[in-house]
Amino acid sequence: MRIEHVDRASDYYAEAGNIRTGARTVKNLLTGTEGARDNYKFAFSYGSEGESWESPRHRHLFEQVRHVIDGEYVIAKNRVLPAGWVGYFPESAYYGPQVKRPSLKMVTLQFGGPSGLGFYSVAQRRDAMRSLQARGSFSNGIYNWTDDGGTRHNEDAGEAVWSEVFGEAVYPKPRYDGIVLIDPSTFDWVKDEESPGVWRKKLGTFSEREIKIALIRLEPGARLSLGREPAAEVMFLKWGAVTHDGQPHGPFTAFGSAATDQPGTLTAAQDAELLYVKLPTFGSR
Repeated sequence: MRIEHVDRASDYYAEAGNIRTGARTVKNLLTGTEGARDNYKFAFSYGSEGESWESPRHRHLFEQVRHVIDGEYVIAKNRVLPAGWVGYFPESAYYGPQVKRPSLKMVTLQFGGPSGLGFYSVAQRRDAMRSLQARGSFSNGIYNWTDDGGTRHNEDAGEAVWSEVFGEAVYPKPRYDGIVLIDPSTFDWVKDEESPGVWRKKLGTFSEREIKIALIRLEPGARLSLGREPAAEVMFLKWGAVTHDGQPHGPFTAFGSAATDQPGTLTAAQDAELLYVKLPTFGSR
C-alpha cells in the first residue's frame, strides 16, 4: 500500500507546469505507472489568495473524478459542483469554462479511461510543455503556434499536451452524454456485512471497465481492506484517523494500491470517512 499526506506531497505545477490561467497549489499525492493504460494522478488542490484559476470549455481523452471538500467548483456557465458533491468526468465529455476560486479545496483523480488510451506522467507532461513552448506559447488555456506557411493555429492547451505525448488526439465516441454530478447526501449508508463497523455509500459504477466511486465510513476499531480488486484503487481520508501497520494517519492522507499489490488493511482509530475510487479493470489480477 502506498501512503502520502498533503503536507508531504510534491507540488505538481512546480514539476509539470501549469497550462491554464491563474494560480493554484496542486499536491501530487499518488501516481500510477508511466505507459500503463491505468496510469493516474491523485491530487489535492487549493487556491492562492486573491487569484482564481480558469480554463475554457474543453474535453479530455482521459477521465476524472472530483470531490469538493470546501468551497464551490464552477464547471460551466451557471453550473457548479458544491462542497460535498462528487463529479465523474468521462473521456470525451465537454465541460467548462472552469473557475476554481481561492476558497476551493478539492480532490482530483485523473486516469486512463475505459478506452485504454492511458494518461501522461509528470515527466511526460513536463517534457511536452517544454517542447511545445519551443514552437509556440500558452495563453488563456490555449496553445498558440504558427506553422511553416505562416498560418496561426489555436488548440486547447490540454489537447496540445496530450498530442505531444501520445500523437494525434482522436477522441473515443462518448459513453455518457456529459459529466455526471453526484450528491452523496441523497444516498443511504449501507452496512458492510462482511466488515464490522464499515459503512458505504456506493455512488456509482461506470462503463464496462467497472470504475467504482464510493464514500466509506468507519467506526472506531473497524478494519478496511484495500487491494482486493483486479485494478488500482485509491482512497482519501477526509476526516478522522486510521492506522496502517501500527502507524497513525490523519485527515488529508491518500492511500493507493496497484492491481499487482498484496491487499493491505487500515484500522480506524476513531470515526473516519474516506473517498474511494476503483480505477478501470483492464485484465486479471
